[in-house]
Amino acid sequence: MKLEILQVGGSIRVPGAIEQAYSTVCYLTDGKRHILIDPGDYVSLNFLEERFEDVGISPEDITDVVLTHIHLDHAYATRFFPNATIHVHPAYKDKPFHKFGTFKSKLYIEMINSWKTVNLINAGTLLFGSIKVFHTPWHAKEHCSFLIDTENMGRVLYTGDIVMTRVEFYEIFRWLRKDDCARFVNRLGSRSDYIIFTHDEYIRSADYYSARS
Repeated sequence: MKLEILQVGGSIRVPGAIEQAYSTVCYLTDGKRHILIDPGDYVSLNFLEERFEDVGISPEDITDVVLTHIHLDHAYATRFFPNATIHVHPAYKDKPFHKFGTFKSKLYIEMINSWKTVNLINAGTLLFGSIKVFHTPWHAKEHCSFLIDTENMGRVLYTGDIVMTRVEFYEIFRWLRKDDCARFVNRLGSRSDYIIFTHDEYIRSADYYSARS
């Protein structure tokens, strides 16, 4: 699998007015499958419009979408890929989407109803021979992280929202946190070539773990 980062995630905040996060979007392909990880939401659409043209694919070409979890800033854009199988942890079914607010509830339900094919993933699932699934429910009960074997970036840890930024990672890397999440990230991160964060630039693992050792 070849991996390309279509969009680096981040957040937009205007005090007292708006706060909106948007997810890092990864594209994986082996020439036959066209896979997105966390395609984002409406904030992401301008980025994706341009990047799809650069890569030479259309929304209809996407065969699979792999989700870390069901939050709109990661998952809402799934509704624009009509031929994609959605890969998601089964715990999403237990979420009370109808209680998420007058407007957000409608967006969640609209998104889920747009899915034609769903594949349930869990800890230990291996997708396409390249994406190993870890159930990491510290951000949401359905949350998963992925360890991805790629031909161009080596082994990549896609953390999902258990570690959103490099600042959060620094706390974990320096063992300022010693919870289950920190142990998981340090264990897999130290064995990876890159770590991709959902709301920040990615890093090369050796720049951190080699220096520590």
